[in-house]
Amino acid sequence: MATHQHKPTRSHTSRASTAAPSLPGGADAGLRGLRYAEQRERLRPSAGTEARPMAQFEVLGERFDSLQQIHDHLMAVQPTGPEVVVRLTDGSANRPTAQTTWSYYQPGQKIVLDGVGRKVDGMRGGRPTLGYFLSYRPVIGAGHGADRPAAANLEVRNLTIRGFQSGGIEISPQTGAGTDHHWDGGNTAFLTGAHIHGVRFKDLGSKRSAAHQANWGKLQFGAGGIMARGLTGSTIEDNAFVGLENGLVRGAANDGKAGPQLMHGIYLNNQSGGNTIRNNRFDTISGDVVRVSNGSHGNQIVGNRSDNAGKQAFVSDWFNNRDPNNPQVASQGTVIEDNAIGTRYGSKRRAKRFHRKESKGVRPDLAV
Repeated sequence: MATHQHKPTRSHTSRASTAAPSLPGGADAGLRGLRYAEQRERLRPSAGTEARPMAQFEVLGERFDSLQQIHDHLMAVQPTGPEVVVRLTDGSANRPTAQTTWSYYQPGQKIVLDGVGRKVDGMRGGRPTLGYFLSYRPVIGAGHGADRPAAANLEVRNLTIRGFQSGGIEISPQTGAGTDHHWDGGNTAFLTGAHIHGVRFKDLGSKRSAAHQANWGKLQFGAGGIMARGLTGSTIEDNAFVGLENGLVRGAANDGKAGPQLMHGIYLNNQSGGNTIRNNRFDTISGDVVRVSNGSHGNQIVGNRSDNAGKQAFVSDWFNNRDPNNPQVASQGTVIEDNAIGTRYGSKRRAKRFHRKESKGVRPDLAV
């Protein structure tokens, strides 16, 4: 349901008074003897410190308190047109209380999420909100395999995303509507042409989660600032990834001690190939900065820089070749070029630069 924003009103006294108001806790020590009007003026908040209303999401001339409400509204009205732009309004950070799961999709209609330089913040009492800020799982129908991907119809720009346990943005297309932990991306559903730029991903992962909320079996841990499955021909550029860290994760390897290594800046999974990762900054990433996995061939990782990032590697190719029920394959042809690679996570190793390296698809193939 749409909500309407009202301008804040100031309270006024009905008549002037010279009596001093009583202030709690002895706070009026320096005000006694002053006229009431002078006391009010001294207690007035300084310019710029007045409470600001929480930013809202605006689309098609209406405002909503959450991105999930925007999604549900679009599902209901099914607007026409080649593009739907969702913007954040002026105000303090928007504060989501849950992951947005987005299945709305029209083949010829692009969704643009424009933060206009503003912030969404899922941190509550120092704890992150479970899930991703945006789990983009459009229902694209059948017939969109790797040889015929559907248009991603997604652009995210000019936004700060903070305080979510799993990460910032997940892209996992579906052939049909599924449950929260169901996706077909990289199996029978593929997308192409997403664009994520000018986004700041900050303070994501399970490092700040309560101990009982970091669990491998329940998928409660950080995976990536951006996690993609079945995504091809897309561009991730001019973003910042800062403070993406996991703590220990119950049920993960080595009694949960492998938890920090599960969190990546960007994770291209399940045949997410032919994408470009360009001119991004990575700072304080507890796992590999970029991970490609399970047949994600031919990605370009060019002109990025990192510091205190990548416990094991700047770029890694990982696949599970030990499970006969879920066979995976290596990712080949990943080009790593002109990246300024700084210290590893938690290390003082000096920065270096690779002019060019191309992965050979042999596990482990770590480019550091």
